[in-house]
Amino acid sequence: MIVTIPVTRQSSSVAGLGRIDCYPDAEAKYSNFSKEACLARHCLFDDTVNLTGIPCYFQPNYGYLLQGNEEQIENGKRLRLKRNQAVTSPFPEPIENVILDVQYYTDDIIRFKLYDADHQRYEVPIPLKASTGQTTSAQYEFIYSSDSSNDNILSFAIKRRVNQTTLFDTSIGGLVLNNQFLQIVSRLQSPHVYGFGENNHLTLKHNVSTRQIWGIFGRDQATTWNTNANHYGTHPFYLVMEQIPNSNETPSGQMHGVLLLNSNAMDYSFGPDPSVTIRTIGGILDFSFFWVLHRSKSFTNILG
Repeated sequence: MIVTIPVTRQSSSVAGLGRIDCYPDAEAKYSNFSKEACLARHCLFDDTVNLTGIPCYFQPNYGYLLQGNEEQIENGKRLRLKRNQAVTSPFPEPIENVILDVQYYTDDIIRFKLYDADHQRYEVPIPLKASTGQTTSAQYEFIYSSDSSNDNILSFAIKRRVNQTTLFDTSIGGLVLNNQFLQIVSRLQSPHVYGFGENNHLTLKHNVSTRQIWGIFGRDQATTWNTNANHYGTHPFYLVMEQIPNSNETPSGQMHGVLLLNSNAMDYSFGPDPSVTIRTIGGILDFSFFWVLHRSKSFTNILG
């Protein structure tokens, strides 16, 4: 069922808010970032913003369009998508045709996969536990819509059914699927975010207001606090302590967790919306969402 998602786009005059970074490598050691380099990627450039903001950002109508009607698959649904060819891809080898599979795993687990419809791609060769198919009282809703004001770009969201709180929302844009660059961006329900790979952090809670890109790739190197480097452990899983709506970030006591099943090199960053951006250089985007995390069974039900 298609349910309309209200799409709120922030003014481009607010540096970084509502923008998706089109040049995340701008501050890399060997970067050649410039206005000309940004425009060569077919991205938008704002001369009034410095690197502390997001001067180079994606066109808002970059993304994918729904093709036909949803299809029913075992314990879920399938959507067929096609890249909006009105906008040139910033990166080589864009994946033009994409399948979005949504699987209702259990009442407290939902899984979705975005992958190439025309070519087989590498997936983590570890099978997950089979779905029980028993979703008599699912705690979530998966909804999707096409934004008629933005070239009918498709976005989707996952909500907590009991109070209609949106937990994952891609209407902010920034879905990119290329052969060696995959990216997804979602608004976060609250700024209380924990988890991800082994990096140096002063606190367990992430600071979503600071623009920082964190690598997720196991590396045998000594811990040094002044580098923000990635180390031995990698675990692309994050946990959000949800907030009471309109409460000035007061935690509600409810939580959800999100796992990306991907073994390629990755990085992640946060935005002040608040939002999270996850990038990887290969494979597919295979996400699982978990509720009722005080029961460890919720996590091991899928991973074993």
